[in-house]
Amino acid sequence: MTKEGGSRDKQRGSKMPVLPTGLVKHKNGTYYLRRRIPADLRFAYPPGKLEINQTTGTRNYKEAVDRFHELDGQLQAKWRGMRQKLADDAAARHFEALEVLTELTEEDIQRISEHVEAVALAGDEMRREEGTYAIDEIEEYKDGYSAALPVLKAAVAVGDAETLSPLLDEFLYLHRYDNRLQAPDYRRLVLAYGRAAIRANEKLLRRYEGEEVPTPKSSERRSASSVTFADVAEQYIDKEYASGRKLAMAKKVNLVVPMLVELLGKKPISDLKQSDINYFFELVHKLWPRWADEARRTGKSWVALAKSNEDLSRGEIAPGTFEDTYRAVVRRFLGWAITNYQDQGFPTSLTVRLIEYRGSKASGENRQRAFKVPELKRLFEGPAMQGFAKDPSEHHRFWLPHVGLFTGARVNELCQLHPRHDVQKDAEGVWFFKITEEGEEVEDVRRSVKTGASRRLVPIHSALIKLGFIEYVERQRKAGAQLLFSPFKPSRGRASGEAEKWFRGLLEELGLRDETPGARLVGMHAFRSTLLNKAMNDGIAGAEVITGHAHSSKEQAKETEKSAVVRGYEGEMSVASKSKILEQIRWPEIKFIKPASATR
Repeated sequence: MTKEGGSRDKQRGSKMPVLPTGLVKHKNGTYYLRRRIPADLRFAYPPGKLEINQTTGTRNYKEAVDRFHELDGQLQAKWRGMRQKLADDAAARHFEALEVLTELTEEDIQRISEHVEAVALAGDEMRREEGTYAIDEIEEYKDGYSAALPVLKAAVAVGDAETLSPLLDEFLYLHRYDNRLQAPDYRRLVLAYGRAAIRANEKLLRRYEGEEVPTPKSSERRSASSVTFADVAEQYIDKEYASGRKLAMAKKVNLVVPMLVELLGKKPISDLKQSDINYFFELVHKLWPRWADEARRTGKSWVALAKSNEDLSRGEIAPGTFEDTYRAVVRRFLGWAITNYQDQGFPTSLTVRLIEYRGSKASGENRQRAFKVPELKRLFEGPAMQGFAKDPSEHHRFWLPHVGLFTGARVNELCQLHPRHDVQKDAEGVWFFKITEEGEEVEDVRRSVKTGASRRLVPIHSALIKLGFIEYVERQRKAGAQLLFSPFKPSRGRASGEAEKWFRGLLEELGLRDETPGARLVGMHAFRSTLLNKAMNDGIAGAEVITGHAHSSKEQAKETEKSAVVRGYEGEMSVASKSKILEQIRWPEIKFIKPASATR
């Protein structure tokens, strides 16, 4: 071996061994585990503590690596457990009522301060009972709390709210307090929190010295009534909407009432105030269209989502949605609750009478207009429709828009039709659709109609029959399909879930989508406007009986308003009579494509 080669070997032999990430060597030769505490878990450690430094107890590299992996595994398991507890707590909080802090009494300050101490000492006591403390961990906590005490005392001494407020805000969030305090009251609470934290730290340090320090009981919120808001809400849904009736309203109720429960759930009904109802609508005004999709995707509560849209940068709900969904549901619910629970303490003064839409959207902005003839030609004569017509596996895409055009029916009304039971022929030989919430149960589909007038028999236009629609129905029957347009998959109980999305995409693809406020063209609902508009312009009366509208205009509503008794005696117009109305609606400008036969 040359002298030069021996020198290189010596250099290689003197190289420091590569340390796993998180293992460091102290200047005294001992190896330590060093991990940065994740930001979402720092609340569980003494204020200001950012890292875990734990000795492996050895200076031997190999032993240190083995010991490090063991300690790191324990630490990661601990953090996973903490995160799971956070998730469990968050899930539990989701069903607990927020305590809204709008003003602060001395009693409130004392109660919240006691809550701060109780939480800190109860958590420590639970770990002792479970035996999950380690000796070196106790020393670490002692150091942390000892270091935090002078910081807390100095902050309280000079009224340093900037240091204390992040700690208070974290506590309020974790324990379901909604802070809407004015600045002076909030400052009083910040200082009270600081004093409570000092007392809690001092008691914990005494425990670490072996002294017996009992965990105080947190003050409970008391009320004259043991019935909670959640109890009343559950009864309302069970008694009024669990029977399968009122399906159109049930959908709205099952959205809005759980929102109220999230906000007010465990609050005793005798403690309810008008400010609770006002605050609910204040938050509703900060929601945006389809916010519920994000709630399902992220698991975030609607309250958190509303607060994330303070500047309304994500949009806002329409006045019609506010009035017909949120306000209408709360009005009905309050009326029912007052009738059935006022003797048990439900306030009879709660109302939505003066609550109005405060958004910037104009009424009718989301309304869809009728298709124009050139747009219908592009849709029904274009390459996309030609492709659907040629391929039997795509015939559901061909027929759904055609049926929509010649019935003006809602997309979900069409998609929930059963090919055997809901497509029939009357005694006079007229084919018709039977649109109702009743019928054979289909997996993942909850049949519904929007209103009483929506239950109806709709004749099948001769233009559809000439194109071969009945042949398509027969194929669906022979295939054992339970839905007329079965290749479209249901979503969240709606038969039209996939179909709606597909047609919106088709309009986009064809360049037909129109977002003009008050004259939008964005989905199948535009066919309702198209049929009624065509009937109006061609002087055809009575088309609203085809679409299931109660009236075609407010003026007509006044002229034709009848009592429920008269309407009951009259019954529904015959299919043959409706067919005479519908057959007058024609589209001579459009060259409809006849789909290829699927016979093999």
